[in-house]
Amino acid sequence: MSKVSVIIPTYNRADKLEYSVRSVLDQTYDDFKLIIVDDASSDNTEEAVKSFGDERVIYHRLEKNRGAGGARNEGVKIADTEYIAFQDSDDKWHPDKLERQMKYMEENPDAGMVYGRFHVISPTQDYIFPHDGVEGELEGELYPWLLRRNTVGTPTMLMKKACFEEAGGFDESLRCLEDWEFVIRFSEKFRIGFIDDALIDNLISEGSVSTNLAAYFEARCKMIAIHKAKLMELGLFDSVVMDVFGRAERSGILPQVQKMLMASLSL
Repeated sequence: MSKVSVIIPTYNRADKLEYSVRSVLDQTYDDFKLIIVDDASSDNTEEAVKSFGDERVIYHRLEKNRGAGGARNEGVKIADTEYIAFQDSDDKWHPDKLERQMKYMEENPDAGMVYGRFHVISPTQDYIFPHDGVEGELEGELYPWLLRRNTVGTPTMLMKKACFEEAGGFDESLRCLEDWEFVIRFSEKFRIGFIDDALIDNLISEGSVSTNLAAYFEARCKMIAIHKAKLMELGLFDSVVMDVFGRAERSGILPQVQKMLMASLSL
């Protein structure tokens, strides 16, 4: 039995999968299986997956679109390994990503997850995140910090499957920032480790979820509502709301975001 299951959710990105999948198959650590969850695509994703011709690759199709969080949850259900990792269909892992992370987990058995930095590449930007000057904690008991700001990229995560399940998986009602909301709940229960180096290349294309401004603010407001009690308990509620409003004002949509937040808090 393999040690790690790598899960890739994908939707109508058959032409992008090669880059992502090859970066997993070419890992220096090879004790893994790769589960590609087709989120009800209408293109030739199945044919593209079969073309890899690697026995470690498992194709699983969803008959109804569930979003990235739902597809990842389904992949974890299929996984029968001790560890799970996530990759996105248009990102590239560095060759030694899994090897370095598995070494960390073996040397730090108290950690539920380990992640690392990522190299962000877009048509207009090129940078490493989290950068050296980022405020907040990057390793250990991260819950209070993650309530305010996220530094954990999903494709950099490697975690114990049992910990993922205890944390409750991804919230499928969120179609954006579901990774951030998940890691908040995860960090409340488990210690998180950090590798101080870029482990992946994160490619941001036009129209990607991460560039959808309205979806971002809608999800952020829902997250504030979900975690309101803890934010209030820790004295963070006002500062988090002001941070969101400041971002909304700079984007020119403050009134709309204020209404979004009020609607979310009233549910």
